Amino acid sequence: MSVAPPTISAVDAMKELSAAATVGRTPAAAIELTPAQRRTLEGLIGNGVRPVFAPELAQRLRDRIEEAVRTAELERPLWVGKSLLNDLGRCPGLFDAVRSGEREPFAFSSRFASGRLVHKAIELEVAGREDRDPHALASAAAERLNEDEAFSAYWSGLDELRQDETLMEAAKTIELFRSTMPPLRRLRRELSPSTEWNVRVELLGGALVLSGTMDLVIGAPAAAEPGRATRLAIDLKTGKAWPEHAEDMRFYALLLTLRFGVPPYRVATLYLDSGEWQAEDVDRPMLDRAADRVVEAVRAASAADRGHPTPLRPGPYCTWCPRAATCPSSAAPTAAMA
Repeated sequence: MSVAPPTISAVDAMKELSAAATVGRTPAAAIELTPAQRRTLEGLIGNGVRPVFAPELAQRLRDRIEEAVRTAELERPLWVGKSLLNDLGRCPGLFDAVRSGEREPFAFSSRFASGRLVHKAIELEVAGREDRDPHALASAAAERLNEDEAFSAYWSGLDELRQDETLMEAAKTIELFRSTMPPLRRLRRELSPSTEWNVRVELLGGALVLSGTMDLVIGAPAAAEPGRATRLAIDLKTGKAWPEHAEDMRFYALLLTLRFGVPPYRVATLYLDSGEWQAEDVDRPMLDRAADRVVEAVRAASAADRGHPTPLRPGPYCTWCPRAATCPSSAAPTAAMA
């Protein structure tokens, strides 16, 4: 990886934006930033020199994965996302059960519905034409999500009081987002924010598919300098940090690299409850690590397809494993009691 002088599109615009924010103005309009918003702008989004990556990096990563697993015999195409990789890290038996489709059919839960509502509201916040108060934004998000049959069935099954409680929880999270991030809707020209990025990469002629959805991506490609990293990928979370979150973002860095040919300059998990983040600048060792985790998943799936014994590592995750009742190493009863 080499570092070159900054370009206007990648760095100078960010310096101009940061300097303007200090006096409460942007190149587009007068905007006052709170201390928390300025901290995120300067500390997370940043205004430093962006790295330049070798043009052949994406192909090298693709070759690294494909050459390592070319002889693997998969009975069916393998779809790999961040959750499946985490399952493999917990227990290969859990990984095999999930990738084999042994989980019960998906059903909306209160937590999942709330998450969908918040993410849709943030999408409307970034893409909207006008300011709305958080509760109105949450209500608009619920209305839009009612176009989804599964969400509509869940939502209509709630009584009015439960709907109001869910909307209020979403409104509180929206306010946390607004209080932490600079006003992305008003800075769309400068920051190029976009939400809910669905990215997919096909390898081995479609036998291996990598996919993921990124909550928020900031930055646009530098047309004058194709190899310069200009994007920041962010996952939005409530609650506390977990080790898996860092691995999730490394996987997203790999996805973006393979899909667009240039890595993001940074990936991060932003915890809205605290306003803190877990960020990591992207480099070649990080991408190699993410690629090797994918290789490990393919090899584990291939070994299971050939009937090799599946290693078992019991733990608290046994409680949600589809094979908990039959696994000889299951810790589900103990974990449930704890």
